[in-house]
Parts: sequence; C-alpha cells; structure tokens
Amino acid sequence: MSPLTRARRLAAGEAPVYVATRLYDPSGRYLGARLERGCLRGLRAGLEELGLEGRDPLTFLPFRDSNSALQGVPAEGFSRAIYDLDRDHIERGFALLAPLGDLQADSGIAFEVGYAAGVGTPAVLLWLNFFVLRYDGTEETLLAPPLLSRLATRRENLGAFDLSLRFDGREDYLRRVAATLDEAEAAVAALCRELVLRPHDPPPRPAAAPAAGRVHLEFGGGQFETQRCWAARLQAELEHAGFAVSVSRRYEGSGPLLERAAADLNAAAASELVVTLADGPDMDGETAALQGYARGLGRKVLLYSSGRRRIYTGPEYDHRHNLMLLYSADRSVRRLDEVVPAVRALLG
Repeated sequence: MSPLTRARRLAAGEAPVYVATRLYDPSGRYLGARLERGCLRGLRAGLEELGLEGRDPLTFLPFRDSNSALQGVPAEGFSRAIYDLDRDHIERGFALLAPLGDLQADSGIAFEVGYAAGVGTPAVLLWLNFFVLRYDGTEETLLAPPLLSRLATRRENLGAFDLSLRFDGREDYLRRVAATLDEAEAAVAALCRELVLRPHDPPPRPAAAPAAGRVHLEFGGGQFETQRCWAARLQAELEHAGFAVSVSRRYEGSGPLLERAAADLNAAAASELVVTLADGPDMDGETAALQGYARGLGRKVLLYSSGRRRIYTGPEYDHRHNLMLLYSADRSVRRLDEVVPAVRALLG
C-alpha cells in the first residue's frame, strides 16, 4: 500500500492511530489522553499539508473508545469484547503509539507492541523514563528493553530530564512536572505530523512457515536464574516427549543484545507454539511483547501462570492478568507439570 493510500485511509477514518494506554490508574489514563490530544493535532496538521481533510476517528484511545462502543454488552462477555475491539483497531491502524515507562513495562501495552509488529502495523515506542538501560556483560546503552526495541518501528525518548535542576518550592516543582507533560504532548504532535508526511513501512513478516511440532519457550530471555532453571526443565521434558524446542536466551551468551533479541523473535516465529511465563507482579514486558508477536503471526500460545491473585472489578473484569494476555492465549496452565500435556493437546 502506497504512503498516499495509507494517508487517505487515515483521513477517511478507516485506519485511526491506536494510542496505547495504561488503564488501571488515573495517571495512566490522563497521560494517554494528553498524548492522544497531541497525536490528533499532529495528524490533522500532516493531512492538511497533503491536501486531505481528516474525518473522525483519526485516533483510537482504549478504555475511552472501547468502553463507549460496548455499552449494553453483557458483563460476562464485556472484557472479551474489549479484546476483540482493541485487536481489530491495532490490525487496521495507521500506526500504534506505545508510551512505556518504569522498570516494569506495562504488559498490556507491551503485548500491543508485539501484536502490531506481528500483524504489520508500525509501532512507535514512546519511552517516558529519564534513564536509559545498561546490562552486565555488554557496553550497549539501550533506550528500552532489547526485545521491545526490536519490535518497535521507531523509538522516541520523551522522558529526558535535567537531574541537576533545583526547585524553588512546591509550586515551582509542580510547574516543572506539568511542563514535561506539555513537552511530551508537543513532541507527539510533531512526531504524528511526520508520520503522516513520511509514514513508516510496516515491519516485515517472517519468510519461513513455522515448523510443525516445534515449541518455543519465552521465560524472560534468561535474565534471572529462576527463568533459566524453569526453562531448562521444560525444555528437557518437552524434548523427551518428542518436540523440537527452542528457548529465548537474549540475556545469555555474548554479542549485541539487539541481535540476540532478534534471534529470539525469529525462533518464536519459526515455532508452531510459544509457551510464555506470566509469573510476577505483572507479566514481564518483553515476554508480553513476544506473546503479542506470536499471536499476531498466528502462532499458538500457551500461557503459564501460577499466581493466586486476580484483578477484580466485578463480573465485567475478574482476571489474573491483563485481558490482552489472557484472551490471546489458546490455553493457560497453573503448574509446570501441566505444560507437556497442554502442548500435546494444542499440537495434536
């Protein structure tokens, strides 16, 4: 599809930009609304320069737009309907904007980055931390975790902050914090104008079909010893059961981290089924992104989650993890010894 055709679809309201959002707290929803406002301003400016008049919707903001569209859906089917609606908007979107911050990347947004890459929608990663990342054993400095960096078409740092600043009391500090949001919104406006005028190509899809009976284990890439131990046990059990198995190992061995992240993505794409580890306060952001990528490519997903906690708001939402992770999995298991039987069932 040519850049002008893509811009015309955007202008016609057929391919709104998906602005991913942290949903569980007011600060996340507020940030998403601010960034979406900047995005909308930039899209209109870019379309005007192309001689196109933009018609709503030019953007899609989860929670606001999905909940509004699903009024009247029965409670027992509400969260599934949100998943289907959000997934549809990622698939046909002009682009996806993914604001990510903190040391624990939001698993829902990370999933959406991976899913966008899998279905061919350009994903722009908006990094909101004032720090960058360094990893033992390598001299690389990365703006974001390596696997998310590989999946994103573009990476922008919106969190730069002068740590030498001194503040003249409470009000001055509050003004400075508010100013950073103004700057972020303005940066997104400029970025989205540029996306309209010079859109990014969709990410390339893997050339090879997945190998029948091959299983890939994504247990965090081996960053922590527990991940390496669990992955080694499951690899041995699955291979004993007759499956060909690959394991994400981007944090093991040597070589540039971005290249090792690419190897993990290629291994997942070459597999018929991907097993992901969801244990932790939130699912690891890179693991969530790889699950999204696998689902976007049409691979089967088995989610391993042993946690006892559920996220509960009532009958509309009663889940152990973000709904994007749960509904994208073909099956979930709670114990390691359930993995091999579940893989057998899923692969026949």
